[in-house]
Amino acid sequence: MNTTTLLEYWVFALLCVSLFGCQAEPQDTVDEPPSYERLVSLSGGITELLYELGQGDKIVGIDVTSTYPADKVAQLPRLGHVRQLNVEALLSLQPDLVLAERTDEASAALQQLEGAGVEVLWLDGSFSLEKPMAQAEQISQKLELGQELKRLRQAYEADKKRLQQVRQAVEGTPKVLFIYARGKGSLMVAGKNTAASAMIELAGGQNAVQSFEGFRALSAEGLMQAQPEVLLLFKSGLQSLGGVDGLLQVPGLAQTPAGQQGHIIGMDGLYLLGFTPRAARAAADLSERLQALSDAYTLN
Repeated sequence: MNTTTLLEYWVFALLCVSLFGCQAEPQDTVDEPPSYERLVSLSGGITELLYELGQGDKIVGIDVTSTYPADKVAQLPRLGHVRQLNVEALLSLQPDLVLAERTDEASAALQQLEGAGVEVLWLDGSFSLEKPMAQAEQISQKLELGQELKRLRQAYEADKKRLQQVRQAVEGTPKVLFIYARGKGSLMVAGKNTAASAMIELAGGQNAVQSFEGFRALSAEGLMQAQPEVLLLFKSGLQSLGGVDGLLQVPGLAQTPAGQQGHIIGMDGLYLLGFTPRAARAAADLSERLQALSDAYTLN
């Protein structure tokens, strides 16, 4: 077969393929990675992280503890507390991803969500300065946020350095009693292995309650045993009691060293105990306030 004939043969073959079609080899398909554009946050700290990582515009629903940044979360649908979740309302938001802390993994509502096929990202829920960045790393890995994570880590490390500097100036180790108040009829004190105990220690104090774990009702007997030098409350809790004057009307509190010297500190709840991206800043602020009290009075 000469060159001209061979060329004509291949032209004819190509025409046959174009006119009558051919069986193409099967192509391997690559699944597209999931796109997470509708997020539900079930923790105030997680909500803060999402905003810090530039994902705030993707949040379509939050829990009741999500109070910061106040101007941004005010317009978002609230779904109740993570352990008393409005599951129907959450499902109606059609989330791509629900973010929750592993400490709430036993929640029946969250188990129901997973059973309904909703993807839940479980994040670290410890009471430590490592928690915010551990959560941030989990989120950034899931949502591919390398640069945002780097910026957040730099800011957080700066806050931790400030805390170290503040702690170096603290003299003594004041005994601090955290009181959770929702009016005079509902007063609880924080024992060991609580967020309150962890934050007090980070700030350079010691938890005045060492005899039990978790929270228990405030009692006169317990106050006598604890002998706190500082009383620490949420601002909202202090307001629910009628301020400092109302707090000191609670039986036994006025007789403690803290009550006698007026050592009372009120701080925002999420800021103080949420272990959010502002955790190191909150510990430094509490440490400075403890130091200010020790400068004004004598703390043993």
